[in-house]
Amino acid sequence: MHKILFLIIFPLLLQAQNKKQIFSPEEIKQDMVFLRKRFEKIHPGMYYYSSKENYNKTFDSLYNTISQPLNYLQAYKTLSTLVTNVQDGHTSFRFNKKRFDKKKVKFVPFNLRKIEGKYYLSTNYSLDSTIVRGSEVLMFNDEAINDLIEKIKPFVSSDKNNDAVKEYYATGSFPNYYIRQYGEIDSIKISYHLPKSNTIIHKKVACLTSAEISKIGAKRYKAFKRPNLSLKIVDSLNHIAILDITSFTLAYKYLDFRNIKFKRVLKGSFKAIKKHNIEHLVIDFRGNGGGNILNISRLLQYLSPKPFTLVDTLSLKKKAYFVFFKPYTIIVPLLAWTHFPKRNGEFMYRVNKKDDKKKPNLNLAYRGKTYFLTDPGCYSATAFTLNLAKDMGIPEKIIGQPIGGATWGSFAANWQDFKLPNTKYIVHAPLIKINHRLPNKANQDFLLQPDYEVNRNYEELIKNNTSVIDFTVDMIRASKKANDSKN
Repeated sequence: MHKILFLIIFPLLLQAQNKKQIFSPEEIKQDMVFLRKRFEKIHPGMYYYSSKENYNKTFDSLYNTISQPLNYLQAYKTLSTLVTNVQDGHTSFRFNKKRFDKKKVKFVPFNLRKIEGKYYLSTNYSLDSTIVRGSEVLMFNDEAINDLIEKIKPFVSSDKNNDAVKEYYATGSFPNYYIRQYGEIDSIKISYHLPKSNTIIHKKVACLTSAEISKIGAKRYKAFKRPNLSLKIVDSLNHIAILDITSFTLAYKYLDFRNIKFKRVLKGSFKAIKKHNIEHLVIDFRGNGGGNILNISRLLQYLSPKPFTLVDTLSLKKKAYFVFFKPYTIIVPLLAWTHFPKRNGEFMYRVNKKDDKKKPNLNLAYRGKTYFLTDPGCYSATAFTLNLAKDMGIPEKIIGQPIGGATWGSFAANWQDFKLPNTKYIVHAPLIKINHRLPNKANQDFLLQPDYEVNRNYEELIKNNTSVIDFTVDMIRASKKANDSKN
């Protein structure tokens, strides 16, 4: 009888804990201590960008101010500070799925863009289509938009506390970050004025589920879609084409662990490049947050004239070894130990040998001029690709904005998601430190810098992000015309 009661009551207790709304100061402090200890054990980037002294100052300041119970959102804001202050873009913090079901939760149906100090609507997914793109946003629920964005930015993780990245995601992923600030709401009041008008309009619109937002977006912004690995010939006379790479992942729905679909579609693009005798290839990486590392070499094999190596060193913390290589697999941790033979303080690591070089694809090798388009959304595998290609001298020019990922490498590859004991928030932490193979790394800035900085502007917003493309194509045409006149 007691066993039956336990089986009935225990799930109810778990459910109640997952939906707990108020946490005592002791519970919050316990989670804070647990989080820091876990980071110190497994996170390869702990104290890399933010020193131990600075991190502990933040920790102590928060810890000593917690004297009253905190509700769910207050606890989230407090604990998220300890996550973002690691200053690593691959380290994140989210609600528990049982507490926050993305399929049911309603989001604010707007995305924004900052241009010359003002905020404009880049997309409107609300049911009211009269709130047009390009409208200047002044307030949400009577709160000034500048103040609101400054509140949101601390929730965004970025390498070395990169403010441009924080701005990029606070505006471009506004619905996701607004809900972390204020929780779920049924509707929101927007104050704005239409393009070429100074009349302030106030409207209240319903918040929508992600499925409802996707449905409206697919219909309203169909022309905005950027199919991954799509190739477009923009000037057949001057042999100019644009290859759009929006992600380094493009997999079949089932059983495509090695991303064979990406490999196949990429090969098709370079077949078309060869067929049309493309001399100037513009590769648009804007907004590409990364993906499968396998696909880095697959792309560079078409662009590099010589063999290349992706990774210089891979390292992980000794204490994280059995987190990465599960002990219950027995054989795997025993064999993997030999792959990290070197030791340096709390780290174990391996240095890649010369014989792991990737060979160029000679059949479809592209030997024309290449131009890269970039912005702060370029991160992870994309930053990896861009920095290696730059170091190998592949791009003729890089156009756009500085990217979001560091030049040297990143903390990535494998992750652990762990749950805080009391609040049940989920922390996403990387386990591996990857150093890119950059022979000329002494000459690199922390962030890859463009040769021509083309910032976002209002015209670009209205023209659906084509201004930087227009700039690049015009530059190629002008250069080609100048060379032709010399000859």
